[in-house]
Amino acid sequence: MTAPNTRKPRAAASLPASLTASLDPSAAGEANLVDHSPTRKGGRSRINAIYQALRDRICFFEYPPGTVLKEIGLAEEFGVSRTPIRQILQRLEAERLVEIRDGVGTIVTGVDFKRLRDVYDLRLRISEMIGDFFVKSALPQAIDDIGRLIARARQLRQEPDIRIFWSVENDRHRLLNGLIGNEPLREMHDTLYMQTARLWYDIVEAVWPEALDALDAELLEIQRALTLGDARAIGYASRNYLAYSMTRLSRHFGPA
Repeated sequence: MTAPNTRKPRAAASLPASLTASLDPSAAGEANLVDHSPTRKGGRSRINAIYQALRDRICFFEYPPGTVLKEIGLAEEFGVSRTPIRQILQRLEAERLVEIRDGVGTIVTGVDFKRLRDVYDLRLRISEMIGDFFVKSALPQAIDDIGRLIARARQLRQEPDIRIFWSVENDRHRLLNGLIGNEPLREMHDTLYMQTARLWYDIVEAVWPEALDALDAELLEIQRALTLGDARAIGYASRNYLAYSMTRLSRHFGPA
């Protein structure tokens, strides 16, 4: 099987299409998914778009561990003041993707499987709890979404691309996250995912065919559970995929 497109760091000023659209009220098309009304121009939607761009750069290793992020440079790049940039960096620090050091700046943290093994263990337990806080009203949309995710995942066999893989993984996570009706649990589920995402992304090229098989199997299992309305089975499908990821990571990095 053809190896996926390797990640290529982009220039600091390069923005993803979705972010460009969110920062440009005149943009149109599918990428323009953010509310651009005047009252939202400097609001939460714009901050979230910048946050997602920086988070993705960290998770794609475009900002490698040890990279120092400067508030003033990021503010100039995204055309905002330093205040929202500071808020975004604080959010990234809460997710342990960066560390803010006085007198130095904001530093991208390293990827340490031994440190994050406990996070993976907690993610396993949280996945099992999805069925206890299931939002039934989200079921019809989730069934539609999972079908599209399966199609995108299978396309990766013909057109390998690690960025698309990451996009499918992210959207799978968002789908599951949206099924959790308990807000504190949903926030923890999301935060812990972001803390560990880089570990899996770091090795996925080395196990590409196996990773595609595992992703496809999980998505099909989630689809069956959604169709049956079996909330607990949805959580167990997620847990099983996490357990597989932990096994592969243990082989790669060594036992924790």
